Amino acid sequence: MKLIEFDTAVQQILGRAVEAGAPPLGVCSANLDHIRHFGSGGRWTNTLDHAATVEWLTLIDGAPLATEARRLTGRTWPRLAGSDLVGPLLDEAGRRGLSVGFLGGSAEAHNLIREKFAVDRPNLAVAGWWAPARITLTDDAASRQLAIAISEAAPDILIVGLGKPRQELWISEYGHLTGAKVLLAFGAVVDFLAGHVRRAPSWVSSNSLEWAWRLAMEPRRLSRRYLVDGPEAYFRLRRDSSLSAPPWTPSNHLAPVVPEREPSSAPGTFVPASATADVAIVIVTYNNADDVGPLILGLRKEAVNQSIKVVVADNSPNDLTRTELARCPDVTVVATGGNLGYAGGINVALARAGEAGAYLILNPDLRVETGAIRAMLKRMNESGAGMVVPMLLDDDGSVYPSLRREPGILRALGDAALGSHLKARPGWLSEMDFDEESYRHGHQVDWATGAALLVSAEAAKVVGTWDERFFLYSEETDYCHRLRASGYAIWFEPAARMWHTRGGSGASPQLTALMSVNRVRYAEKYFKRSRVLAFRCAVLVAEVVRLNKPGHLVAVRALASKRRRDLLPHAMRRADGGL
Repeated sequence: MKLIEFDTAVQQILGRAVEAGAPPLGVCSANLDHIRHFGSGGRWTNTLDHAATVEWLTLIDGAPLATEARRLTGRTWPRLAGSDLVGPLLDEAGRRGLSVGFLGGSAEAHNLIREKFAVDRPNLAVAGWWAPARITLTDDAASRQLAIAISEAAPDILIVGLGKPRQELWISEYGHLTGAKVLLAFGAVVDFLAGHVRRAPSWVSSNSLEWAWRLAMEPRRLSRRYLVDGPEAYFRLRRDSSLSAPPWTPSNHLAPVVPEREPSSAPGTFVPASATADVAIVIVTYNNADDVGPLILGLRKEAVNQSIKVVVADNSPNDLTRTELARCPDVTVVATGGNLGYAGGINVALARAGEAGAYLILNPDLRVETGAIRAMLKRMNESGAGMVVPMLLDDDGSVYPSLRREPGILRALGDAALGSHLKARPGWLSEMDFDEESYRHGHQVDWATGAALLVSAEAAKVVGTWDERFFLYSEETDYCHRLRASGYAIWFEPAARMWHTRGGSGASPQLTALMSVNRVRYAEKYFKRSRVLAFRCAVLVAEVVRLNKPGHLVAVRALASKRRRDLLPHAMRRADGGL
């Protein structure tokens, strides 16, 4: 965030509009809503920082941010709202002969602005007006076509009023395709210019009450922003504000993590476990003879333009899965000698996987879309992430909500009371991320379901082995926690798509109970003692309210009795070693 005066901001923006050879400049005004989305702990934290194609200038808008800037620096800084900047910018653009385009708002609003400009700004060159439907903005191909259409009109400055955070995300991903040298993420400016929204009187703004004015004008649309999300954003602003830059960590290191090499084997075949590969794929199976064939077939398509090796750790009580895998002599198969669980199986496979640029842990019941692994590697290289997770799709093509937030007491209570209902509830009341917007853009996450996880070799070495005490469930939560604690970021990549049948681990009352018990085990490992008791109660409540469903009575009894917990599934080796 940059602290500058009003005139300096105007001159910097206009200077970039005529500068040749520089990357596009994205300009946004930061208020509490911006902090909620893009600040520390927000869903889109660091997303704009890793946009290599657009350089960002973030200016102070909201009164709480201006107050915080004054507290930290000891001097007063002006609020630079888009609605205040746009007038001088348009006036100067008209004088300098710069063309301006408008993206966002309605066709009706555009017509009103066009009529006003004919009187107030007759010398302003408007390159074009675009009022795309929301479905266009959420579709990659349609957004690219829109950006190309804008580039053909050749605006020097593009005013983007799509609402936060959509306007910043769209600029970050597609702004460089528009050809505009400056892209202004100015939210409701189109409505202000059209006269649809009244600006607050000066006495309201000077007393930091503009939020109350806007809430009174649009209570239905803005009540959640100001009354529900605003207090949390204000708390994070006060907690995390600093004049110093964040310390360097591997998560913001932009040097390539995975070197790109030419495949060292024939296209469509896997390299041996003893050879170094771009990616070592680790799969843990348990009675998956019917699943491994389609998975391996999809992985062969990924081995066309990159070197891949595949190592399977088989926990099955019979040799059916291993017999099926014997059809693929270039796949390394290891019999674990029993059922070591998911974590134990991963450790066995990783021990045999050898050297690789990254390790991709996959469930056996996945189908990998062509290009998915390449997209994950690209994200890892661009962001310096320690882990990248893909988009998971159900068999019907719908997006499976695989992204998760760090477990906590309030989130456990929210999930206990509401489950998958009221999906629009605040993030502090749900561990699962149900928001469709989260699955349309790449961003950092706390953790994700363990069906598909790409881990850099460096991060894998630092974090170490998987905790086998979890056996099944919560082992990925634990691993991701340790990865983040080691300074690495976890990124979601929507361009990497994998189809997940789910249920590959089977289903039983004991496994249902184990899922809840392991959530408490996770809390016992990381929470203070007083919080563990509260978290256990929240998990117990979730099981009690679902007693009419299979497995939840077993879960209640296991949570209440250590003896019953010890009887739940755990790592076991067979007497014959399983060979």
